[in-house]
Amino acid sequence: MEEHLQRLLLAGTLGLAMARKAAAILEGEGVTHATATVQDPTAIIQDPAVSEAHEGAVLRAILDAANECLGHFDDRPPGERWCDALLHLLDLAAFAADLGAMECRGERR
Repeated sequence: MEEHLQRLLLAGTLGLAMARKAAAILEGEGVTHATATVQDPTAIIQDPAVSEAHEGAVLRAILDAANECLGHFDDRPPGERWCDALLHLLDLAAFAADLGAMECRGERR
């Protein structure tokens, strides 16, 4: 039983981390990816197009996973529930931020 609870806790923690990542991407706080030039591999340049494409793919994967999870509780077709999946994801991101703030203040959960 303890192993199942640990897995459930890990799954919840992973879900909250994914929700926070999706919220950060939507707020424009994603990570900018750097690439080296062919002429000088040590010279690093920031490539916003690569960054946006990468973050778009990450966001799409998170939203697809959230929509699939919501499908366990909502029998509508995926195309009809994606907006609700996004809202649930943003709600979880806010919840994760609240938990992080509580942890920083040393409060118990």
